[in-house]
Amino acid sequence: ILAQALRLGPAPARSRAPPVAGMILLDPKIRDYVLLPIFFVVTLVSAMRSNLTTIFKSETKVDLKDVKTNNMLSRCRSLRQNAHILCEKSFRCRKAYFVKKNEGVLVKSPPKAKDPMEALGSGGDPMMMMGMMKNQMMFIVSQGVLAYWVSHFFSGFLVAKTPFPLTFQFKSMMQRGVEVQALEPGYVSSMCWFMFVMMSSYSLISLVQSFINKTDASEEENPMMAMMGAMPGGGGMPGGGPDPAKAYKTEQESLEVIQHEFLLEHAETELWRKWRAERSS
Repeated sequence: ILAQALRLGPAPARSRAPPVAGMILLDPKIRDYVLLPIFFVVTLVSAMRSNLTTIFKSETKVDLKDVKTNNMLSRCRSLRQNAHILCEKSFRCRKAYFVKKNEGVLVKSPPKAKDPMEALGSGGDPMMMMGMMKNQMMFIVSQGVLAYWVSHFFSGFLVAKTPFPLTFQFKSMMQRGVEVQALEPGYVSSMCWFMFVMMSSYSLISLVQSFINKTDASEEENPMMAMMGAMPGGGGMPGGGPDPAKAYKTEQESLEVIQHEFLLEHAETELWRKWRAERSS
């Protein structure tokens, strides 16, 4: 009887599997009160900063001599690259316009060589430098306020988890502000989420503006690119760039030594051969 009672007794309860070390369950309220607010606030501030930068952007001075020089060099390069689609007469006329002795544009009126000391002493456009400083100060102040807001109200939160495993080399980057050694590197802290949204917000805003205005935003308006250009080594020295006199001389020599070969020089003969081959077959 005792054996039957033991056999017919209630089934033993299944033991639950112990939780995996380092795995935690994120509260859905973190998505509503931490992750989404950080995303919307940072994106809206970036959009506002981008519009203010566009409104207060000052027009840069354009040197007509530099524009003329660059256009002339572009025409020379275009002639060298597309010489094969021009007939012999057209190519010789264009070549003479550029490199004919004592009459060619590249020979008759080459630009004067720049004095490096004079170019260095003159510096750049002060209004352009002032505009760059305004954009950088606006970016630094706005990002500083946002960083303080995130670190003050959302410090220590884990807002997401990557769908793929990561090595521990990413732990310090992904979990900035959360010092838990046993935690998996795939969890994303609020500060890391803020940095990610900050770096990708301009691309998102540019994508939205491209659908609305049907225009592509330039990289010069990107505050992150402006900060990189302001770092040491990021921008060029005032008055730098290639010497236009040397560029004229290089283009002149390249046009003088080019071997012209018309692409359609023997087109009739090739067509006749092809037609005869088809007829014979």
